[in-house]
Amino acid sequence: MTDQIRFMPTYIIIADDHPLFRTALISLLTRLPEEFIIDEADSFQDLIDLLKTKVIQPDLVLLDLKLPDINGLDGLLSLKKSYSELPVAVISAFDERSIIKQTRQYGASGFISKSMDSDSMTTRIMKILQGDLCFPDCSDADCNDKLAKGFKDLTPVQMKVLHLLKEGKPSKTMADSMGVTEATIKAHLTTIFRKLGVRNRTQAVIAANQLELPDGIQPDVTRPDQS
Repeated sequence: MTDQIRFMPTYIIIADDHPLFRTALISLLTRLPEEFIIDEADSFQDLIDLLKTKVIQPDLVLLDLKLPDINGLDGLLSLKKSYSELPVAVISAFDERSIIKQTRQYGASGFISKSMDSDSMTTRIMKILQGDLCFPDCSDADCNDKLAKGFKDLTPVQMKVLHLLKEGKPSKTMADSMGVTEATIKAHLTTIFRKLGVRNRTQAVIAANQLELPDGIQPDVTRPDQS
């Protein structure tokens, strides 16, 4: 007798505070030939609780940007920091080009506008599940252009600081390894954030990973650095 291969259902979490939208989206997904297991979260904390308690991690999280207990893109940043390999697609009624670019830069696998028709929405979700990056009207070059310019503006010492940041080093450890004061490191970080157009360490690391920042840069830290 030939053994039959049994495929696991696709596990999705929908994190959105509008129950009618969640119900409509579940209805769309259950019409597809794919077999799904779908959990719902109406807040960011509910989503985190699901991720912590489930034995199996989801194949995809569909994340609304406007959950009641977290601000804007912070939910996406927090997820990618704690669950770096977790595919997250943003679903939002706010589909301004700047927001779409930011979601991509911060590690999302795709952006789905709530104004999309049902066929387009399910098609995009399935493509993301297959490993594609799906962003409307946003080519790789276009989405990464601002970041690339920011990296070009970094000095060698700032690049070194960014590498140490990617390695998870705190400011004091960076200062000790580079032979400078902690205040100098913090000043470099402030300049790096400004040049990359980010607000904090997590966003800077995500930006560096987005453009695959090369490893191994060892600048001469004894030379004065011009920020």
